[in-house]
Order: sequence, then structure tokens, then C-alpha cells
Amino acid sequence: MLKLDRFLPVIALGLMCFTVPGFVRAQSPPGPLPQVESKDAPPAPARPQPPLPPPRQSILGAWKLNRDDSDDAQKKLQEARGGESQGRGGGGGYPGGGGRIGGGYPGGGRRGGYGGQSESDQDRQKMQELLRPPNGVTLGMTGAEVDLTDDTNRKRAFMTDGRKLQKSKDSAYEEIAAHWVGSRLVTDEKDARGQKLSRTLELSPDGRQLYETVHLTVGRNNSSVVIRYVYDIAPQTRQ
Repeated sequence: MLKLDRFLPVIALGLMCFTVPGFVRAQSPPGPLPQVESKDAPPAPARPQPPLPPPRQSILGAWKLNRDDSDDAQKKLQEARGGESQGRGGGGGYPGGGGRIGGGYPGGGRRGGYGGQSESDQDRQKMQELLRPPNGVTLGMTGAEVDLTDDTNRKRAFMTDGRKLQKSKDSAYEEIAAHWVGSRLVTDEKDARGQKLSRTLELSPDGRQLYETVHLTVGRNNSSVVIRYVYDIAPQTRQ
């Protein structure tokens, strides 16, 4: 009679051959392993920027105010007045605060304007226009006249031939003396005190922006203030 202990190793090996494949199959996932993204994978490509508008050769055309690039008129005035509070003795003053516009623009501090000279509604509106620029303007030219029309349909006619200006009763229209300095348009204006103020309209070096620079004096010491507003080419005019 054969001894069973001689066949035990053979029997054990056979059982392993049948059981191990099943165990491996039970431990394997049902499908292919998921792909693992590499930490060094390149970033997604950036969206292409819209093309820049073609440069212009003059200040003519439609323009949209760029507030980020423009000066803060109120801050400029405060700096010129050495931090003096806006509208002291003037009922709120301009352009800061929420009071009425008065007390001598734009420096404030005197009742009824500078030197006892009363401010008219036109004077106050003029300063509002200079210190609170419109969101959009369009410049056109006919002969020696350059017309600036803003987004509220106000029109400013800059006369560059020295003609006599017609005083308008309509606050939406004003004739202003101006002259050319090269390609820059410079106005010749006066404030309520009769002091000269001016604004310059010129094209940026790259031809894609309009600069409007306002020159005026403020406060009791007649401090000089220069404020620049920047306009971009209006989107609807891009080709």
C-alpha cells in the first residue's frame, strides 16, 4: 500500500494551480486602469486677444472714455489745494460731496463765485463738463470748425479761424475759440473770473487713443491744475 505522504506535495501543487488564477481575477479591476494626468502637463492655451483697432491719423471720429487711464479730477483738485476740504463755506462745493454746486468753482471758499462775481448756470455747467467728462464723444470737422458732440447730444463748436463767436442760449450748444498747434487742437477759454483756461485735444503716439488735457487754475492761490482724460476708439467704429 502506497504511502499518501509521498503524494501530498503533488496534490498541494495541483490545488494551487486551480485556485491562484481565480484569486488574481478576483483582485483585478473590471476594466482598464484610469489615466493619471502628469503634474507637468502644459497649461491650457490662453484665449486669443481681439485684434487692436487700426491706428488713426487725426483726432476725428468716435471715442469712448477710458476711466482707468484717465485722471481723477477731484483728487487733482484736492492735491492742488493742499488737502483743503471741498466746498468750505460754499454749501458743499464742487466736485466733491453731495451739496449744491456753488461757492466758487472749482476751488470753493467764496460765496457767489470768485471776487464776488456770481456764477451763472452756464458757468457751473461748463465746469461740470470739464471736470466730469462724458462717456463718449464724436469729433467731426467742417472747414475751420471742429465739432465735438458727446453722448448726451451736447455740441461744442471749436472755431479755429478767429471768427466772432455767437453766444448761445441753448446749454446744449456752445461756440469756443480754438487754434491748431501742429496736429493738436487747443482751446482759448475763460472761467467766471475771466482767467484763461484751456483744453488740448490730441492723438496718442500709437494713434489708438485720444487725449483731452484740461489746464485751469483753482483756489485762492490760483494753483495750476492739469487733468488728462483718455479715450479709446469706440468699438462700433472698429473695422
